[in-house]
Amino acid sequence: MRYAFSVIFSILIVALSVCTVKAARSGKALGPSVALLLASLIPPMAGNLIIILSSDLRLVTVGRYIYFLGMDMVMFAVTRFTRAYCFPTAPNQKLQTLADLLLLVDAVQLLLNPIFGHAFGQQEMVVGGRVYYALIPYAGQTFHRAVDYGILFVVILLFIIKSIRCPRIEAERYLVILAAMIFTTIWESVYIFSSSPIDRSMIGFGVFGLLVYYLALNYRPMRLLDSMLANIASELPESLFFFDTADRCIWANKPGRRLVGVVEDNYDPVRTVLEKQLGPLEEIEPDMIIRKDVSSWEGARSYLLEKHSVTDNRDRPIGWFMSIRDNTAEHDTLLREQYKATHDALTGLYNRAGYERIMSIVDPRSGFLLFFDIDNFKTVNDTYGHETGDRVLQKTAAAIQHNFRAVDYICRIGGDEFVVILTWADVRNEEQIALRIRRINEELQNTDDGLPPASVSVGIAHGAVVPDPDRLMEYADEALYETKRNGRCGYTFYRPKPGENAGQTAGTVKNTGDTENQKLTNEKTDS
Repeated sequence: MRYAFSVIFSILIVALSVCTVKAARSGKALGPSVALLLASLIPPMAGNLIIILSSDLRLVTVGRYIYFLGMDMVMFAVTRFTRAYCFPTAPNQKLQTLADLLLLVDAVQLLLNPIFGHAFGQQEMVVGGRVYYALIPYAGQTFHRAVDYGILFVVILLFIIKSIRCPRIEAERYLVILAAMIFTTIWESVYIFSSSPIDRSMIGFGVFGLLVYYLALNYRPMRLLDSMLANIASELPESLFFFDTADRCIWANKPGRRLVGVVEDNYDPVRTVLEKQLGPLEEIEPDMIIRKDVSSWEGARSYLLEKHSVTDNRDRPIGWFMSIRDNTAEHDTLLREQYKATHDALTGLYNRAGYERIMSIVDPRSGFLLFFDIDNFKTVNDTYGHETGDRVLQKTAAAIQHNFRAVDYICRIGGDEFVVILTWADVRNEEQIALRIRRINEELQNTDDGLPPASVSVGIAHGAVVPDPDRLMEYADEALYETKRNGRCGYTFYRPKPGENAGQTAGTVKNTGDTENQKLTNEKTDS
């Protein structure tokens, strides 16, 4: 029986050694803490092997000290693994400091046993025809067990708390390691209370170490669903990056991995690379689309960034994901157009030709078209002259630009008529659009610049709700007429008439609330 257990211990020591090297070389954030835990299990297991094989009292005594002090090393490593695995961002280290202090005291009192003989003794007995030295625990050994068991109990408690508090989809990764620790504790307890002459308690810890290596570094919960969703997302043209609640990247699709230059299953560098290219990710607010222009030795690229929070079925946050769409081709296509042919000389905005070109590129179903008209502009020209009229046009153009995003297209299509093509926005953005129109009218009515007060009437239509997206301008013009008919200086959102996809008739919407459910960035860049 002693030789059978010796073979088991030897196999576990070799397996732990191999896994320690692999964990250290894994390049993953948890790799160092897992490697430390696996390495710490080897000394007590080697000490346990010496105790089983040797019949020499001095050698067995050395094995005892290696075993007991090695267990203190295991508890030291377990606390660090628990912190890295369950609470990577927690600043409080009081529990860990207390555990380290108790382990240090325990190690000192064990080393003083040769002088005071207070920790343990050994009793000679014959097992399987050979001399075996069984442990006789004294007060020091009781203290040693209380410290190690106490720390292990606290670690188990922390895993229980983490598995209860975290979202259900993340609980599996904590529960499986919790089960492995409980299994090890039961194994150890059965040996202690069974009065077995052969000390084989480290077998449970060896198995625990191998389970931690697999579960912490290689196991992926909900593997089947994960694989299906990953295959779908990998075929999307956008770069996708998924982050957990600790802001660690846990997965990226193929375009995403190519963008940041990482290999599959090692996503630790992703956040660092993205922030180096695009700036701090925490500054990108959820449900907001922004454009980033990135220059490198390969040339300039333009990206649209969109960030979304993810919650579980109880509306608790479980992480977030970000999509990055390369719109360089679209951006360059517009830039290659002759500036004078597509821009208005007075305001610098796109002209009618530019508007036609834009509408041939964008998907009309993906956003709003806003049709602006300056109220009573002919009166301004007749009263103050064409020079003042031109300045009012410039002021109106500037006010519109200030209140919309750099990714939106703003055009002066003729006279006092302006169009804003609000891209990549849905009908939930109506409140934000209304707020921006009110701000534009507030700016136009300010006379501090010496210009007469002015105002705009606006008709708004979304390509996803109109009967025919290719006639988006016509529906916006219809909504503009409704605004004029209801007193000007306002805005109207087009609603389909009865018989046109069963909607409500158009109606002027004024002075709606300022709540912004989805923020639109005011960031402006040069055309």
